[in-house]
Amino acid sequence: MSEHRENELPPLEKTKNKYQKPFPRETVVTLVETEGPAHVGPFRGAIDYAMKLGTPVIAPLDGIVRDTDDSHSRFGPTEEFKDDANYITIGHQNDEFSQMVHLAKGSIKVKKGDFVKAGQQLAVTGNSGWMTEPHLHFLVFKLATDENGFKGLDPQLEDR
Repeated sequence: MSEHRENELPPLEKTKNKYQKPFPRETVVTLVETEGPAHVGPFRGAIDYAMKLGTPVIAPLDGIVRDTDDSHSRFGPTEEFKDDANYITIGHQNDEFSQMVHLAKGSIKVKKGDFVKAGQQLAVTGNSGWMTEPHLHFLVFKLATDENGFKGLDPQLEDR
């Protein structure tokens, strides 16, 4: 019988799809963070990539834009700013979704219902939402029937 540790979380389900990183190959990433106060519950599996403001954000896989918001300019280091984030959500095959968060106000180049190709530029990074330093928050998830309505997945990323 295996020993159960109270604080140990079960492993995340891996994505069925393989995703590109949501920024150009030549982007300088100064830090990659997978844990933090905004990466709990259904947001487990999210990855923060620290990078310069104004970095292009690209579609990580072909799909259909499901939702966007780039109307916010507020940002800050506490949870009170969580609803001020600019983002794009894309629906992909196998009932998976990707979301890129902390985009620059007014930078989104696509709209709900648009088909996007992997590698297509969608927006640029900016200061919006709950953040302490410039970064791109990337989450892959699937819909769930629990109280959250979605569940973060462990994204399978292409080597490039």
